[in-house]
Amino acid sequence: MNHSDSILVIGHRNPDTDAIASAIGYAWVLNESGSGHYMAGRTGKVNAQTAFALERFGVEAPTLVADVWGRVGDLAEKLPSLRKGQTLLEACQTIARTRRPAPLLDDSDKPIGLLTGAGLFGNLAEALSSASVLALAREFDRPAETAIDPSSTILNADEHIRDVIGQALRSEQDDFLVVDESGRYVGLCRKSALLAPPRRKLVMVDHNELGQAVPGLEEAEIIEVLDHHRLDNVPTLVPIRFHVEPVGSCSTLVAERGMERVGVLPGPIAGLLLCGILSDTLVFRSPTTTARDHSAANRLSRMAGLVDVKADDAQVTAAIAELGQALLAAGAGLGTRPAEEVISTDLKFYETGGLHVGIAQVEVASFRELAPRLNDLLEALRKLADSRKLALALLMVTDVVRGNSRLVVVGQSRIIASLPYARLDDGTLDAPEVVSRKKQLLPAVLAALSQLA
Repeated sequence: MNHSDSILVIGHRNPDTDAIASAIGYAWVLNESGSGHYMAGRTGKVNAQTAFALERFGVEAPTLVADVWGRVGDLAEKLPSLRKGQTLLEACQTIARTRRPAPLLDDSDKPIGLLTGAGLFGNLAEALSSASVLALAREFDRPAETAIDPSSTILNADEHIRDVIGQALRSEQDDFLVVDESGRYVGLCRKSALLAPPRRKLVMVDHNELGQAVPGLEEAEIIEVLDHHRLDNVPTLVPIRFHVEPVGSCSTLVAERGMERVGVLPGPIAGLLLCGILSDTLVFRSPTTTARDHSAANRLSRMAGLVDVKADDAQVTAAIAELGQALLAAGAGLGTRPAEEVISTDLKFYETGGLHVGIAQVEVASFRELAPRLNDLLEALRKLADSRKLALALLMVTDVVRGNSRLVVVGQSRIIASLPYARLDDGTLDAPEVVSRKKQLLPAVLAALSQLA
């Protein structure tokens, strides 16, 4: 099946483990429910922690989806073509059979032009009105390239539909040649299809904000949202299934739905969802953690083969803790990664009162990693603030061992001064016992912004 024909299940930009796990897991649940064909996607690179989880449970990363803008190639129809040297008779037969224009290609599959019924009739009109059968036969035997439409418009399959609408409206053609990046024939696209293209259908998981979503969302058709974040949802043309609950991880919601609808989840899916829960709850140390997260994790651990089905509670707890520590260790640390990569790996943008803020988060095993990288991180945050016109750019550095955070921040001094965190000698802000961006840091930042907007 063509990817554009499937319903896309996708998480937020700069996806974390929960976003990837939720997309893969929910696509599986929906496919098993028999309500359509669903495909998991991601709108960013797989980070080190997620790569560990995927490899640990033998799951492939979802397809990278850069955007969901409609593209010309989505509308191309692969119609029969003719080769240079074929005759007008063969062109007439092809057009009569398809009732559509016929592309004429060279030996490299690149279009020479388009043969239309009107064009062929114009070329054969004199011979058709002649009483000489021999004259008509000679005309039919002419090379097809002598009758191509010289005004044939060629579109690139990767072009956004919205970028070629104007060109389509100005053209008198009803069909356009479509080629790939190498200039080879892909198909024909009707003008009517360009003017009323189908919308890509998608399910949003682990987010409900336009600013966090895959680019081009406004041209897509959202059919469902499954999330555990604050509400800042995008408008929809028709009512949709919208499910948001205050749990620690979207993977918990996916696991609950899977167990309710299907029963037992496959080991790889169960293991990946377990990693999504452990990642987003920091192995249950985050204040966002609920009893439902614990319950889902315990059941998933057995399905994933992490413990024997007859294991007691202590064995389950120990196995989950061991996996959780390995998972956090895989994604923790600043290392030698470029500062821009550290910031962009888990970065989200927010807005209130016309002020925009970017908050990134990185996990470390010790704050000792921060000092040698502080200047690089500050410079990267300044560049981010300038390029995105942010009132505040902030990196939340979380010590996953001790459960504390330090804030590296640049932006308007009045906003920084209004944050309820003490400034340390190195200029960072001390945020003791703050580990959740969503439940602890974000409300404080938005409150400061709202007071100053």
